[in-house]
This record gives sequence, structure tokens and C-alpha cells, in this order.
Amino acid sequence: MALLLDKRTDGRGNGILATDLANRMEAVKREMGQDDDEGSFDLAKSRQWIEVFAHKATAQHLIPEIAAHDEVVSLAGGTITNRIYNADVTDLTVLFVHGGGWVIGSIDTHDQVARWIAAQTGARVISVGYSLAPEYPFPRAVEECREVFDKTINFTRAGRLFVAGDSAGANIAAMAILRLDATQRKRITGFVSIYGAYSPEMNLSSHRLYGDGRFGLSEAQMRWFWNLYAPQLAPSDRDKLTPIVADLSGFPSTLCIGAECDLLLDDTLALYSRLAGATVDVTLSLWPNLPHGCMHFVGVVDSVTQAANTIVQFIDAKGRNTQTTRAEAVATTTATEGNQSATLINVEPLFLTSRTRSHGSLAHKIANQIIAGQLAPGELLPNEEKASASFGVSRSAYREAMRTLAAKGLVVVLPKVGTKISSRATWQLLDPDVLAWHFEAGPDEAFVRDLFELRSAVQPKAAALAAMRRSEQDISDLADALARMARTNPSSGGWLNAVVNFHQSILLASKNAAIASLWPVIGTNIRWSMKLQMMLPSLRLVRDPVADHARVFETIASQNPQEAARVMELLIEATLIDSLENLKRTNEAFLNQTLAWQESGSDAD
Repeated sequence: MALLLDKRTDGRGNGILATDLANRMEAVKREMGQDDDEGSFDLAKSRQWIEVFAHKATAQHLIPEIAAHDEVVSLAGGTITNRIYNADVTDLTVLFVHGGGWVIGSIDTHDQVARWIAAQTGARVISVGYSLAPEYPFPRAVEECREVFDKTINFTRAGRLFVAGDSAGANIAAMAILRLDATQRKRITGFVSIYGAYSPEMNLSSHRLYGDGRFGLSEAQMRWFWNLYAPQLAPSDRDKLTPIVADLSGFPSTLCIGAECDLLLDDTLALYSRLAGATVDVTLSLWPNLPHGCMHFVGVVDSVTQAANTIVQFIDAKGRNTQTTRAEAVATTTATEGNQSATLINVEPLFLTSRTRSHGSLAHKIANQIIAGQLAPGELLPNEEKASASFGVSRSAYREAMRTLAAKGLVVVLPKVGTKISSRATWQLLDPDVLAWHFEAGPDEAFVRDLFELRSAVQPKAAALAAMRRSEQDISDLADALARMARTNPSSGGWLNAVVNFHQSILLASKNAAIASLWPVIGTNIRWSMKLQMMLPSLRLVRDPVADHARVFETIASQNPQEAARVMELLIEATLIDSLENLKRTNEAFLNQTLAWQESGSDAD
């Protein structure tokens, strides 16, 4: 994403920009308090400016419920740092390449964009921290992204992999895709180009129409970026910088997004035309009344957020049409419903303790054996030396795994005796990890009912308190979550995150710290219910969940605590009925698959 705001004007005087965005842009400009023309073409000042601007644009609007961590990646030319969101998701991945004219911007300046995509789609998002020009000119960034794409393709078990980029990042991403071989390109389900930069000659009509900087990025700034990106290339060689002159046959399905008030609008149209001519599955989305770089305000400004939902819809639609493969316990499974077969969708099981470290993976493995009854209460595990060798981990990793399980009550370490499996009475059942392990092992109906009874004891009271104590910000948060539910497919990651945000917002709105502290337990239960629903190819819901959530919202907004408690209780009851039905259907599907495997094995013999 290049400079969002020209230092001279925000374009509002033209009366074209969406009012809510123009107001927010003006407020950010006042908060920054910089001299209008300061640093327009000064590299160090521009880099500092975009860091400050990105922070001001999203202050106090960070998308919640999305875990993220940075990861150093070794590549042929050195190391870069990527940021991973929803790291434990493996069935849906989005590789995101940030913009910044190839010379400014970072995974920090675009954290809100990547975080929002992760929240709305439920995907693992990898934001690529490529090297910037002019210190590392073309093709360094393209090659780094190509290597990251290659590594991700090779280590992605499921088939749903998307690439997205904005402005210069869209250019880098597209060029990196073209450097993959044909087999690798087929593994990419879709590409999202957000107001990409594709014309190094800067000779298109929109460059002249909007190039004076009225709406932010100017023609002069864009030429500056191109020149810093590839100073070594002669004008005659600049075709090497853009995909619109390349052979695009075999390019992934693409969503081309253009902003109306953007000098790069015709770049988007040019890419769309070239892809269509190459018979690529391509969709064009034009965002009215929005300028270049508006994604900085996604999740903050309604007009931008509503436009950006085209990204979520594209990923949901293309992802649903992709055949998935079995990953561990969840497979392409056939279940008979009447005369029709149904395929379970590959959804990664819940877990909180990281499996990316050996001790976390081992703790998860042993916990599943304990909960499934494969390791009985009172049974002694082998000593540390034998156990670490049998599991193929270091002794320190084994000790750390045992500490994790002991803290959750699943084992007890006895001096001179060893590590013993604990009885169920000592398990920390409300620990989110223990709950997640139960769900992954396959809970019985009694355990599910116990948890929903807990929800029935807590959430109606929380709703009643929220109706009495809610603030205008609480109402805004609930309305936002409800709106996302209304426009999202109930089998998508965006739906899951919207439901989670809605219920967490109610607990926070209760203004009761003790009730709010129960969120990890309730949130894990909600996520399990939603993931169970997402696995099924067709839904059988006892009631309309959006309407039920809307009634809860209305009673809280109207400050009616008694009615809020009542409708929340009805919502929980309906969710329990749906969850038990979905659990029954998935269990039947798994049983049918097991029988099919056994029969195919017998035939092979």
C-alpha cells in the first residue's frame, strides 16, 4: 500500500470520498500534526510517516481474538520475518503481501489488514516481511515471496491456499506466482489483487485523471516508487516488472479490486482485461467513493469494511468449491443421507497449546490418549529416558510436556515413583486446553450437556447485566458482529469469528470481571459448536441463528434485562439442539468412513 494521504489534501473537498472515511482521514491527519509537505519524497521520513499513520488509523480498533506471532524465515538471499495469524489453522491459508511502493511499509503497518482477513475468513494468514528497495531492488522482493510461496505450498496439507496483496504488494505477489512452476500454481486456489500497481510506464488515463494527489497517492509519488524499486532497469526493460505483459495462462482464479478515487484504477482494469483474455477465471470488484490505500481503515470505517467483504466472499466461495483431503482425524468422509452422499469438510480440531513446539505436540498426543481411556487412571508412564526415546523427543521436551499435563491435572509426578495418570476427578475440566482435548477426542452427549448447562447459568445473567450496563461502544461492537453474521455463510470462518465476537462482547458488556473471566471456557465451547457445524456439507438448524442473535441484541440495546436473559436462554437451548444433531451426523459419517476403509482393505487383500 503506497502513501494513503497526500500531504496537501485528503480529497474531501471534492465531495467524492465516502463521508465516514473522509471524516476519519481528517481526524488522523489532525492527530499526526505534521507539516503538509514534510517528507513527501524523503525515504526515511516516508517510512516513519507510514508507521505513525498506520498506528493512528487503527488506534483502539485492533481486531480481537486473533493470535499472532512473528517467525524468522531463512531464504536463499538471507532471512526475513513473517507474521503468522491463526497459526494453528491448517485447512485454509492466505499469504498476504503488504504494499508500500516497494520501499516503505511493513508487516506492522499492515497488521490491521492481515488481522482483519484472518478474523473474517478464519484462515491462517501469513504476512510476508519481504526486503524493501532501494536497499534490495527488484527482483529481491519477488524472489523472497516466491520462496515463501514455495515453502507454504510444500507444507500445506489441505488444498485451500490463497494469495493476496495490496498496491505494490499485489504486484510482487503476482510476479512471484508467475515464477512458480505450473504444478505449484495449480495449488493456489485464488489470488486477490487489491488496487495493484501494474503499469511502470505510468501512461494510463487514470494516472492523469487522479495523478494530482487529490485523493492521496500522486503520479509524482508513484514514479518515485517505481524508480526506487528498479533503478537498474532501462525503460525498455520495465516489462519485467509487471504481469500484464506476461503469459497468464494457468494463472489462479483472481479477484481484481479497484478503488474509484485511485490513480491506479486503470492498472486494475488492465490486469482484469489480460486475465480475461487468457481465459482465467477472473472477477472485477470496483469500490465506489474509496481511494487508494483505504484498506488501512478496514474494521474501523464502515464504507471500507463493507467494500472489503468482497474479499471474504471470494475466499469463501472459491474455498468451498475446492476439494479437500483428510488431515489426521478429519477426512473426506462419506455419509448416507437418504439416497445422497455427503462429504464432511476438513476442519482442523480445536487446540490452544501450540503444536509447533515438540513439547506441545507431545502434551497433545498424551492428553488425547488419557481422555480417550487408552491410558488408565493410576497407570505409570515409562521413565523419562525411555519415554523421551519412544516419543522421539528430547528429555527436556518430555519434561515440559509433563509439566503442562500436571498443571492441568491429567498426570501427577511422584518422587521416586514416576509420572502417574490422574483420575478424572482431578482434571481441570474448565481449562480451555482440557476442553479442546475433550472435543477433539470426541465428547459424549452428557459432557456436551454439562457444558451447555454451564453456559445457561452464565450467559443469560451476563446478557441481563449487559442490558443494564452496556455503553454505546458495547452496542456498536455487538451491532458490528451481528452485521457480519448476517452477510456471512454459516459454514465459513467469518461466521465463526462473528459469533465468537458477539458472545464475548456480551460478557465484556456485563462489566463483571468474574463473569468475563469465564470467557475462555465459553469461547472454547462456542468454537467447537461452530467448527462442528462447519464440517457438515448441509445444515439442519432448528431456528434461524441470525434472528435469535438479533433478538438478544435488541433486548440489550433497549435495556430490557429480563427479556435479554430469556432470549439468551432460548438461543443457548437452540444451539444445544443443533450441536447434538450435528455431533450425531458427524459420528455417523466417521463410522461410515471407517467401514468403507475396512471394506476397501478387505478387497485389497
